Amino acid sequence: MVVSCSIRFDRCKDYLRAPSCVKKYSNMAAYCTDSVDSVLKNENTFSELLYKKELTEVGFEHIGPGPDRERRISRAQASRRMGDKIPPPYPNGWFAVAESIELKIGQVTAVDALGQNLCVYRGEDGVARVVDAYCPHLGANLAIGGSVCGNCIECPFHKWRFSGEDGSCVSVPDVEHAPKGVSIKQWTTVEMDGAIWIWHDAENRTPLWDMTEVPELKHWGYRGRNDFTVSAHIQDIPENGADVGHLNAVHSPSLLSRLGEKYPLLNDLIGYHVWSATWSKNEDHTANIDLTHDYRIMKYNIGHVDVKVTQIGPGYVRLFFQSTVGPMYVSQSVTPLGPSLQRVIHRVYSPAYNAPFAALSVRLEGDMFVRDVEIWNSKRFVSAPSYVKADKTIRAYRNWYSQFYSKNSVSFREANQNMLDW
Repeated sequence: MVVSCSIRFDRCKDYLRAPSCVKKYSNMAAYCTDSVDSVLKNENTFSELLYKKELTEVGFEHIGPGPDRERRISRAQASRRMGDKIPPPYPNGWFAVAESIELKIGQVTAVDALGQNLCVYRGEDGVARVVDAYCPHLGANLAIGGSVCGNCIECPFHKWRFSGEDGSCVSVPDVEHAPKGVSIKQWTTVEMDGAIWIWHDAENRTPLWDMTEVPELKHWGYRGRNDFTVSAHIQDIPENGADVGHLNAVHSPSLLSRLGEKYPLLNDLIGYHVWSATWSKNEDHTANIDLTHDYRIMKYNIGHVDVKVTQIGPGYVRLFFQSTVGPMYVSQSVTPLGPSLQRVIHRVYSPAYNAPFAALSVRLEGDMFVRDVEIWNSKRFVSAPSYVKADKTIRAYRNWYSQFYSKNSVSFREANQNMLDW
């Protein structure tokens, strides 16, 4: 099942089709690995930013420099005790497996996620499709050397061709009739919020809820994204929203300087972040967070921001920001690349008039996120925490999140074992 969306392409609907358009916008992304030095202008709009970084080694600053530092970090990671009664690593829900802007018409890409090897391609009709990677004939990987033919995917090994509508084999070279009953699995796919999403369900059920459009995105522009790889269990990441107590403990120090952590008296001069939040669950697959932020210098609060957050299923979060510089929307996706490895992306949208602030937020939001990663990369899962009264929302969150696991969900132990199997 493939579902197309009217807001599939964020700025230029011909981006993936016309070479001239590709050239026109080829300089619109400022790529960086460690910093975004500036916000570039292009045709009176601010360029979309991509802040992409591997964060699995964040939090290991205690391991000193040296030629064998990577080996010592790897040893520390391997010796990490993950905990007991760890939830299944691949919950049921919608997950982003590719970015729309990176998949052009006729392009094929390989994705390893959710314990699956996937082939993602875009047919000539502009619709993105996701199928199992391996050809049922002799097991060639369709995503590596495979070709898009119309809306079909063709195997690189023997040129067997599979329908983009239902995955069935439609042609085999030198064979008059394609073999009946031969097909590849086609994943239910939706394209929205600048990403390609698939429905993953251990019970092979059809989607339990639909992906809905954000009306504002029909008028707002895409300002960029940050893209991080994190060593954590998927449940840990959205759990931060219910862990209200961590906000001022982890995110209070200024982004300008963290000297206030060592010298509290400097906080009045440098400034610091003040947070408050409430988490609540709904009687379905969603939960809400009402978050407020102020930046305090001396006795003055500046930079007030209100944030309305909606968690939709296990791996999708919508954040609406409202501040003195105007509104902004962030779409967060969390996709398991492995049992304890997540790809976390934040896509930023805003009206044109506050585009510079939204573009800057791609980096600022990423810097705040790194502070959580410093904890996640070395923490273990505690199945029965020593709760205090302030932690009641964490308990409620875990009960709510458990709905995304089912009878046939792959266990954490089994998922790790499968990674080692030949």
